[in-house]
Amino acid sequence: MSIADALSAGLMPAIVVVIVFYAVIKQVRILDVFTEGVTEGLSTVFKILPTLIALMCASSVFVRSNMAQIMEDAVKPVTDFIGFPSELVPISVMKMFSSSAAVSLLTEIYATYGPDSYIGRSASIMLSATETIFYTMSMYFTSVNIKNTLYTIRCCIIGTLAGVAASVIIARFM
Repeated sequence: MSIADALSAGLMPAIVVVIVFYAVIKQVRILDVFTEGVTEGLSTVFKILPTLIALMCASSVFVRSNMAQIMEDAVKPVTDFIGFPSELVPISVMKMFSSSAAVSLLTEIYATYGPDSYIGRSASIMLSATETIFYTMSMYFTSVNIKNTLYTIRCCIIGTLAGVAASVIIARFM
């Protein structure tokens, strides 16, 4: 067993022991604080659950239907004109909603073009350079009851477009 394996295996138990030790020193009722935190966490889960179910259903329909291919074919003239691979459009759109669905599309790209191809490298970089905007916003904003999200969405989409563009440019020079 390497030092890194031993360290990673013992890190979580060590953190728990330190927290319990600190709580005992500060005379905190650990079980009461823990159950209070779990109760708050579960209430947050129940608040955001409908939004998460809707996002998961929509992303599943997108991936399982032929919508990705239809979208790719629809934007192909524009993407060819600007030099952007049209095969990356479905994955760049899906990443804004669901990382797991985007990874599913990524595996299809790997199977079709290969992970070391220009398209495969671009898609890999894109997934790490972009965020699941709508999932993240539904998680955080729903849990704290924020309703006005227009400017946040605009900025996030601009950031995602920058990440998509950067991934294609970086992959071209790799």
